[in-house]
Amino acid sequence: MVTQAKIKIVEDLSKEIESFKTIMICDFAGLPSSNFQNIRKTIKGIGKIYVTKNTLIKRAIEKAGVKNSTLTNYLAGNTCIVLSNESVFKIYKNLASQKTYSPPKPNSIATEDIVVKSGDTPFSPGPIVATMQKYGIKAAIKKGKVEITEDSVVVKKGEKVPAELSQILGKLGVTPIELWLKVKVGYENGILFTPEILNINVDEYKNKILSAHQSALNLAIARKICNKYTVNSLVVGAFLNAKNLAVERNIPVKETINELIVKAHKFASAVKSCVKTQA
Repeated sequence: MVTQAKIKIVEDLSKEIESFKTIMICDFAGLPSSNFQNIRKTIKGIGKIYVTKNTLIKRAIEKAGVKNSTLTNYLAGNTCIVLSNESVFKIYKNLASQKTYSPPKPNSIATEDIVVKSGDTPFSPGPIVATMQKYGIKAAIKKGKVEITEDSVVVKKGEKVPAELSQILGKLGVTPIELWLKVKVGYENGILFTPEILNINVDEYKNKILSAHQSALNLAIARKICNKYTVNSLVVGAFLNAKNLAVERNIPVKETINELIVKAHKFASAVKSCVKTQA
């Protein structure tokens, strides 16, 4: 049943969406409340976070007349939206910078292979060694301490994390679980941006663009393509070519007179040297 409260939520949210250029749909599943509140405070200066039912978000997006209708396909699970007038890349970078990490929860499903690296442990020799070995951790006692002798995958992606292993991983400092507002998709100017696109090194990308621009400029100059970017270089190049030709042909003008004098002096010196030799 559609209540007045829901109608108002859709109405208010659609107006908010209309007033911002950027929409981020994020997943907050597994994110502790304290982390969520910290993210909300941090992003306050550049955007707003809204949490409500997916069906209401969908209706608000549709009511706001968002140009890309496939945006609502990402509304599944524990989602919220972030609205901003900053670029999708800036918002993604802000959210990604607030990632924290934790051990996997007991009986949770691993979202990726969980690897235990070789090295020292905080454990003293005892039954813990056998327990670690039970879960595939290459543990041994060396010089009175428990050490992990080699890297090992203890839980594969898609498998359940045993409660006992979860505790061991926590004590070992193995924290593969990312805690943040995981961006599902970004929207700006009618275009959808997936995390694969958003997760770029901005400085590196800028340098690549600058390098490509310089390469294109050099090619255009080499091919004598005249436009507003190359005209100055082409004029300078044409002037230098004309001047060099004039010097080579001994044409005296104000631009070549100095070079011609130097050239004449060199010839004169050469002739003088030959005359002295013959004498």
